[in-house]
Amino acid sequence: MYIMFVNKKVHLVWITWLAVTVSYCLAGYCPQEECSGTEQSNVKAYNCKDIETYIKCMKSLSKKCRGDISYHSAVTVLNAEFKKKCSGTDDGTKNNGTNDNTQSIIPGIYNRPVCPVLFDDHHEHKFCGLFGDPHLRTFDGRSQTCRIHGAWQVIDNPFISIMVTNDGILNSTSATATTKLTILLKSHISDCTTQKIYEAQGDFQLPESFGDGSTKSVSAFSTTVSLSWRSNDPNSETVIIRLSYISTIITITRVGKYLSVSAKLPNELAQTFNQEKNELCSSGCPTSEQFDIEKSVINDLEHSLNLCRDSIGPTGHQLTDQYLDWCVFDLMTSHDEQFVNASHAAYSDVLFFEPQSLLNRTISVFESGHKSTANITQCGCLKIFFIIFITIYKFML
Repeated sequence: MYIMFVNKKVHLVWITWLAVTVSYCLAGYCPQEECSGTEQSNVKAYNCKDIETYIKCMKSLSKKCRGDISYHSAVTVLNAEFKKKCSGTDDGTKNNGTNDNTQSIIPGIYNRPVCPVLFDDHHEHKFCGLFGDPHLRTFDGRSQTCRIHGAWQVIDNPFISIMVTNDGILNSTSATATTKLTILLKSHISDCTTQKIYEAQGDFQLPESFGDGSTKSVSAFSTTVSLSWRSNDPNSETVIIRLSYISTIITITRVGKYLSVSAKLPNELAQTFNQEKNELCSSGCPTSEQFDIEKSVINDLEHSLNLCRDSIGPTGHQLTDQYLDWCVFDLMTSHDEQFVNASHAAYSDVLFFEPQSLLNRTISVFESGHKSTANITQCGCLKIFFIIFITIYKFML
């Protein structure tokens, strides 16, 4: 009996210690007690000003308390109480305890449900980009140059769809470039976003908003979708679309009359695609549409190399790796120096999204091929010189 009694005591102490520890940890992660010293059950005793202050304080903890059930429960209670007590009664008339000034202070956003965050920044992400003649960097890291005319699906998953249209380049028989782009944000729970469409054409300045005139979608305590626009120079703009609930960023850049697009998605979304649709970021270009730039006809190589290698990007960088190769190739095939700026825009996206993928190779594949030939010639000359030297030496002996 004594042993059983001791065991029960030990068990009770262990449970108490565990409860205290868990409570302490949860409080550390979501310090909502900082917002009010009053129990949540007594929120009905608050006046409208107190509830307003409480809501603002809870809003400031939205990032720290994301995913905390007690936090979201408290927010739900606050929203319901404010709506009932301060916005009006069930029959639609104002409550006598509420003044007009207080109602004007609280935006309607507080009464909206929270948009669930499906993916956050802690997930592994994948990068994809398309620009130039056109050149593709797939989610799995493949670099391709493609001969794709017409409309092509770049990305398609349950949340977003990106399509481009590639047209032939003036004064070139084979080169194409992206001249039209459509991004569809699919409706996902009305509190995250309604359907939004963004369309761009190379002949015009990038639009500063979605097709419906909006630049964002807002949930209870956060912006779920945002669109920002900036001018790079008189002939170039960049648009950045952020979708916080799926931790996704899309950038669109116009340089002259050419468009480029880049996207960074959680790995789970990058792997969600329909193989029958030939999505470029996931499947790459069809084999029949791929082109080996090293087998291209060399045309005005020295000028193209110097222009691409010596150019400086908007962040002070120089082109390296395949972006240097693609710049040289585009100049040789199109003779349009706007492709130098387009290469820098795409390179800037890689520096921002996935800099670890760059090896900082500063010698173009076109240049290295010619240098290797020169090296072989130099080696041949040295061998001949050495043979002649040995022959003369032996002859003198």
